[in-house]
Amino acid sequence: MPTVSIFAGSKTPTDPAIIDAAKTLGHKLATAGYDIVYGGGTQGVMGAVAGAAITAGGKVTAVVLEQYKHETQFEKADIITVDTEQDRFKVLVSHNNPVAGFTLPGSAGSIREAMQGLELAVYENGAPVILVQVGIYLDGLKEVFDQSVTAGLTRPEKQDKLKLWPVSGDLSDVLPPSAPPSGGGAKPKKTP
Repeated sequence: MPTVSIFAGSKTPTDPAIIDAAKTLGHKLATAGYDIVYGGGTQGVMGAVAGAAITAGGKVTAVVLEQYKHETQFEKADIITVDTEQDRFKVLVSHNNPVAGFTLPGSAGSIREAMQGLELAVYENGAPVILVQVGIYLDGLKEVFDQSVTAGLTRPEKQDKLKLWPVSGDLSDVLPPSAPPSGGGAKPKKTP
């Protein structure tokens, strides 16, 4: 099954629209047949995406920092444990060769991951980064990137490496077609 990365936070926001968008995204990805790799945990925005995907029969892989391995993970999630944030990011963008990285509104960590993903997309022809549009939270990132293209700072053919997508939209607008859903995920496992 094709895989997508999720760049999102572990905090639960005060704006319920963000959690609603996360749940909608997880459900849409799972029912469309995409596996998910995310930063682990059952809480916050990341947890909402993963929980909705699992409920919809999707497969998720949690990439968990060693220092947080004692925290609760979804029973049906595969688990990969890593030592550093840098290692975690590397797994997020390489595990099963993700076809895209979805970014939901979050704090500095989520934005950092999105920008690192964009850097890979632009300079190493990596997977595009999809900014999930909830209110105006991420619109500014897209605007800055588009201005860099207009100003000649980024090549025009790279403009599609950062996309702004409303969660009410169709996944086919931003992702290649997928096979049927993976069917419930795998049993938990640890990978050193």
